[in-house]
Amino acid sequence: MKLNCRLKLIIAISLLVFVSQLTTAYIIIRQSKESLHEKTHIHGEDLAKNLAEFAGEAIISRNLASIYEQIRFAMRDKNIRHVVVVDPKRKVLVSDNLEEVDSSYPPEHIKKFYFNEKLDANPHYIDKNGETIAEITVPVTLADDLLGHVILGYSHTDIAQKISNLNNQTLITLLAGFAGAFLLTILLTSMITRPLVQLEKIALKISMGNFEIEKPDTDSNDEFNLLSQTMYSMAKRLEELVYNDPLTGLYNRQLLNIRLSEELARSRRHVRPLALLLVDIDHFKRINDSYGHLVGDEMLVAITSLIAKHIREVDCLARYGGEEFIILAPDMTENNARQQLAERIRSAVAKEEFNILPGKQNLRVTISVGLALYPTDAKNERELIAAADQALYAAKYSGRNQVRAYSELKDYLAAS
Repeated sequence: MKLNCRLKLIIAISLLVFVSQLTTAYIIIRQSKESLHEKTHIHGEDLAKNLAEFAGEAIISRNLASIYEQIRFAMRDKNIRHVVVVDPKRKVLVSDNLEEVDSSYPPEHIKKFYFNEKLDANPHYIDKNGETIAEITVPVTLADDLLGHVILGYSHTDIAQKISNLNNQTLITLLAGFAGAFLLTILLTSMITRPLVQLEKIALKISMGNFEIEKPDTDSNDEFNLLSQTMYSMAKRLEELVYNDPLTGLYNRQLLNIRLSEELARSRRHVRPLALLLVDIDHFKRINDSYGHLVGDEMLVAITSLIAKHIREVDCLARYGGEEFIILAPDMTENNARQQLAERIRSAVAKEEFNILPGKQNLRVTISVGLALYPTDAKNERELIAAADQALYAAKYSGRNQVRAYSELKDYLAAS
């Protein structure tokens, strides 16, 4: 059954509201759970530390009764289930359970329930009442001498109950909020369905990768026009993110492939040549290694800005990858592409002193260029880039800071 625009909008907005509320509820529950665990653990740890500080002097003076009084005080906390002070050999000196005194810790009725894994980085067990008990162990020291340990067990079951209550309350709030949002959505969609049909068409074009959309009227300030303007701005921003290199602002490889296909189709249609220049910055790795990648990024931006000044308006400059760039030059013969474009760019870069490091000596770099021509050197996009790449390799191999054309290598490649 085909859904009409209004029903689609109701479902879409309702799902969006539900997902956002569900995500918010999840974050609240998770943070609350972590907060409860952390709060309980910190509180138990503080109690254990305070008791350990007090127990040091008491153990030396054999005033164990005072420790017992402190333990009884700690046991008033509803989350604390047991407190034990043991000597270095794990013999119980004082315990909330007097029957455990002079026995080894942990006793058998607890030991057999210990889990191997940890809970909040502490060992834990399930007691006879089914409660999950986590233990905190704090050393008792005096003048750097180890006198024993304070072992405090606190309940995680109470925390779990609080979390369960929070889950229930959050679920009720979530359902109530969703019901209200659903009714409001039905009301609003009845008012905005008709103008959204046009926006739907625009969204469809964007989803298909077509960013050529008509700019909305800026004179009107009604909500739908503002929405259209927002969608237009979003489309242009998305176009930048999809097709532009974030560092240099040049076309990225994805758009380069599109432009290359378009230019080749135009060259075939009008029987005109297309020159492709593959530019590589010589020894660029040394700049990154010597000055850091941030300086390397600034150098990339500065070089691309300089190259952009020496190309025609009809040429296409794109970042191919790393420190490599491609220039598409339509309607250029090999000689013109070499002398009027490649050599001019190479010479300009070699002469430029880049002020990248304030207060320090300017940096100088060179570039190597590989040149290939359609249709004399290649029949398709892949072959054209491969030919320019081989020419670039020849320029690198021959000493860098030069331009090499693929036509120079044909005889050598055919012989090999």
